[in-house]
Amino acid sequence: MLRELGLVLFACDLDGGLMESRPRGQRDWLSDLVKSPRIVQSALAKAADRWRDDCRPQVCELVPGLWCAPVPVRHRRDRTGYVLLGIPTRSLLESEHLELMCQAIKFDARVCRERMRRMGVPSESEVARLSAMFERLWSDRQAREGREQTLEQVGRELAETWEEINLLYSITDKMTMEARPHRFAAQACSELLHTLPYRWVAAYIDREGSGEGRLIVSGDAPRDRSSLREILATIASRESLDGPLMAGTLSGDDPELDALGVAGIAHPIGRDERVVGLLVAGDKEGPDEVPSSVDIKLLAAASAHIGIHLENAGLFEDMNTMFLGMLEAITASIDAKDRYTCGHSRRVALLTRQLAEAMGLDPSTIQRMHIAGLVHDVGKIGVREHVLCKQGGLSDSEYAEVRRHPEIGWNILKDIPNFNDILDGVRHHHERWDGGGYPSGIAGSEIPLPARLIALADTFDAMCSTRTYRAAMAREKVLAEMAAGAGTQFDPELVPIFLKMDFREWESLIESHRGTEAPLGLEDAA
Repeated sequence: MLRELGLVLFACDLDGGLMESRPRGQRDWLSDLVKSPRIVQSALAKAADRWRDDCRPQVCELVPGLWCAPVPVRHRRDRTGYVLLGIPTRSLLESEHLELMCQAIKFDARVCRERMRRMGVPSESEVARLSAMFERLWSDRQAREGREQTLEQVGRELAETWEEINLLYSITDKMTMEARPHRFAAQACSELLHTLPYRWVAAYIDREGSGEGRLIVSGDAPRDRSSLREILATIASRESLDGPLMAGTLSGDDPELDALGVAGIAHPIGRDERVVGLLVAGDKEGPDEVPSSVDIKLLAAASAHIGIHLENAGLFEDMNTMFLGMLEAITASIDAKDRYTCGHSRRVALLTRQLAEAMGLDPSTIQRMHIAGLVHDVGKIGVREHVLCKQGGLSDSEYAEVRRHPEIGWNILKDIPNFNDILDGVRHHHERWDGGGYPSGIAGSEIPLPARLIALADTFDAMCSTRTYRAAMAREKVLAEMAAGAGTQFDPELVPIFLKMDFREWESLIESHRGTEAPLGLEDAA
């Protein structure tokens, strides 16, 4: 775009030395004309010397008719150079310097003038405006790139957190009263083997501290079970074993850790400062020969769960509470992007659970409906933040992007086996009883029950909450509109049950969330 306007974008270091940006072998006559001649480079070096002490370097004339607008480039707080906009003007066409510049790049001056005239290079009076516009546009670009990098980092962290939740949920789901501790440890090793990039995972459990503990192995361990048990027993008996140990830290000086292979990790299993075993991952696969923070974190989390189950399998409820807390933290990180949707997912989960209770569903199903309500909007991770945070109405394309969030959420959760029974609630919570909803346009009893429950809870909370485009509606008006929507928007059998619910707990959550509002905003397309 700049090139078509007769402008040239390039960069230099703090001393005015050019920094090559074009691939080797590619040449452009206008770019060469603006930055290659020695008289231009000499003038640029002098200009860079003047800019060095200026907080906001000003546009300058390098040679008569050729102007240069600088914007500082920074790494953290240090200035490292400048990005430059070369602005050839009409007066350059009549300048004798153009002849010298063309000779320097071995280009015909008459052809050069003709091309620049056809290009419509700006007049000198437009230099200040072009310089200011360039500075603003480049600053906006840098800010946008910074936001994109932040979003990418958040995305990576969310992906890692979801991976952790998947593992923890798979493990905690198996923590039942009937499961024997060693069988549970074997299931945990199997889950870790499928999650981590290691050839084998093992658990050594010695609750009595006799040195004759039980060994459980998943994968292809390089040693026979007897010698591996002996090695792990030796590691487990070390004093002050309160954190992960990694192979290769002192290669050759620690034969027990070296036996864990490439990037091996050993994490103690224990409770109340008492070590009862080890959880080990050995022989890492792939190019990275160093344990990652995710490897260590997942192994530590799994070892903690095994320790809990060994001490008291009845702590399943505590682990389930921890899992729900992690889900709430993830969904809250989505809701909290906008003060108007702070706590939305948690309140929808509460209302969905209460509606399931009012229907008389069994406790296990009620718990699953609560989780479905909690994660119903997780697909908003995949909607661009500036769309989510946009003030006022959305364009057709933006609204279409928002309407994709149920399917995005379904895709995020579909590979988590223990979420199978709530996936339809996430995918179809914006369907309508009359078939006018999305994404599938299904109607009536074809809409899965979790989705029908969430639709009522989601709509109620959205209408009762202040949003960027309107204030909160009065409770009586919201309930009246929901009653009017029975048989068109909502399941007509569920609406009367919902209208009779006690909303005092929901009101308490509303009050607590008002004190923790933080900047995402988007009306729930209910």
